[in-house]
Amino acid sequence: MRSPVVTFLLILITLLTCGLAGWWLVVGDSGSLLGAPPPAPGERLYGSFAPDEVRKIQVSARGRGAEFVKAANGWQVLQPRQDRMDPRAAVGIINFTLGMRVEDVAPTGEIPLQEAGLAEEAIHIRLEGADGRPLAKYRLGRRTPWQGVDPESGAPLPTLFVQPWDKNRKSHVFACTGDILPLFKNNLKFLRDHHPFYFHPATLRSIRIRGSEGELTLGRDTPKDAWHIVKPLDLRTDPAAIKALIEGLHNLQAVTLNEAALAPSASAAVAGSKLIALTLFGSDAETVLEIHPPETPAARDVSATVSDRPGTVFRLPLKPEPDLVSLADLPLAVNDLRDATLTNLNIASLQAVAIAPSTGSEIFITRGGPKLWTTMIDGRNRQANEVRLFELLKAMTTERVLGFESDAATDFTPWGLTRPFLKVSFIGQDSRALTLHFGMDKHGTIFVNRVGTSSVMRVDKSLLSAIAIHPYEWRSSRLWSLSRVDLVGIERRTPQQPLLALRYDFIDETWQGSLAGNNVSDEINPSSAKMLLGALESLEITRWLAPTDAEAEAALAKPVLTLLVEEKKVNELGETVGSEKRELKFGPLPGVPSPQFYYGRLSSDTHPFLLDRATFDKLAVDVLAEK
Repeated sequence: MRSPVVTFLLILITLLTCGLAGWWLVVGDSGSLLGAPPPAPGERLYGSFAPDEVRKIQVSARGRGAEFVKAANGWQVLQPRQDRMDPRAAVGIINFTLGMRVEDVAPTGEIPLQEAGLAEEAIHIRLEGADGRPLAKYRLGRRTPWQGVDPESGAPLPTLFVQPWDKNRKSHVFACTGDILPLFKNNLKFLRDHHPFYFHPATLRSIRIRGSEGELTLGRDTPKDAWHIVKPLDLRTDPAAIKALIEGLHNLQAVTLNEAALAPSASAAVAGSKLIALTLFGSDAETVLEIHPPETPAARDVSATVSDRPGTVFRLPLKPEPDLVSLADLPLAVNDLRDATLTNLNIASLQAVAIAPSTGSEIFITRGGPKLWTTMIDGRNRQANEVRLFELLKAMTTERVLGFESDAATDFTPWGLTRPFLKVSFIGQDSRALTLHFGMDKHGTIFVNRVGTSSVMRVDKSLLSAIAIHPYEWRSSRLWSLSRVDLVGIERRTPQQPLLALRYDFIDETWQGSLAGNNVSDEINPSSAKMLLGALESLEITRWLAPTDAEAEAALAKPVLTLLVEEKKVNELGETVGSEKRELKFGPLPGVPSPQFYYGRLSSDTHPFLLDRATFDKLAVDVLAEK
């Protein structure tokens, strides 16, 4: 018969076994009972949770502790005082925790904790989930003498002494890859957010700025809309300046943070202070940054307070600093932020351009088709010069004004705009016109007024070079109509060579030639001759010049290349009725060693022209060069 004692012991063992099994099912970790084996080298020290599971971070070092929680408006400091945590610090701590890879491991008794920095000076870190249960608890010590190796790049990695403080994991010390020790320097001050503003650029609805020049407001109705200056005037903005402002405000950070000895005073402006206020979509509340005046003219930073972080004073960089956004880097004035382009033409809808110089006749250019512009020159309607039109439209839509002289002008006399020396009008499909008046003051400075507005803009004199004011400048850049079908021959003269006479047969596409009366047909390089012919057929000049242009006269007095081109004359029936010769002369400006342009003139034309170097080189090709 079994003894009652034995029976009792069996029952007790059964109860204990069931209890342990139940505990394991609840906890889900047999290591909490039996002791989990330490992660082996190459394994992650922590990896059983995702970054977004972390809802609380606790850090303590050298007697100072801090507690942070993730809220709807980002990571916040609960202890030692309420403030905003730097979100980059939170991400850094979480990623470091999940990224620690074991390089070596030893039982605690084999590692002197004092030498490893895991005694009094250790940094304690605890990460918790939404239910308050710890996701990771460990101590950080000193850097180890060894380095790990990045498994992907092979680059060396620093390692730290780490001692997990999780239940039943305190018995080992690890050397783990990574290093975030600098984050915890200076009494954990780097864990506080040094940025006065916390926002996503897409959520920004308005920006209010108060400075020495007054107050202005920038706004937009939806995140997809363009920014406008709403006050003091309704003005278009410069996209590059807006981008620089928003990125600057987002990246602006303090050199140091201090406890508040100042209080936000957005309702009453401090003498000499500046104010920047942000409003987000879905809210009418402003986040107001008030920037106090510098204590001395030589000060490199200034004090500032922000409305949603009471009790904190920011020392913001006032003057440019390496690797920091300073207040001097921010475009904060109306003229810094407004659109500085001369016009915002819709070129696709443009139908006509009128140019009226005060000392000459009006030039009227009209669109005759999608790609055809015409103008009246010498009583004839001709194709307009597309190069000059492109230069004009490009300048009007891309040139930036040098400054805005006034936005409320009533008397335009000081800028010479009551009697403009030039008027340029751009007419759209609806016959509405944008007209610019150009004026000049007694100092020779050029100003522009958009007719119908009170704005006066100062522009660079070089802008005038893009506006052709003489009718001959609007002639087509195509020099002539030349067809190889009707080509008879070409005579070529240069100062270095005797006359070269070339004859062309279109049917056979062959050339005959004589040099100073000697037959050189066999010496003609067909490729070079073809290049010459192609350049003559498609010859387009760079710019037409006045008949009395002095530089052109000097250049053409001793031409470096003369071409005499002979063509068949054909009647309406297609019959050859003789031939016609036209002469072209080219020459550079005397004394210019490597000219980029050559002057030229067609014998039948009173106007000389400029030709670019590349085209001239094709015309000057030596057709007797080696094949």
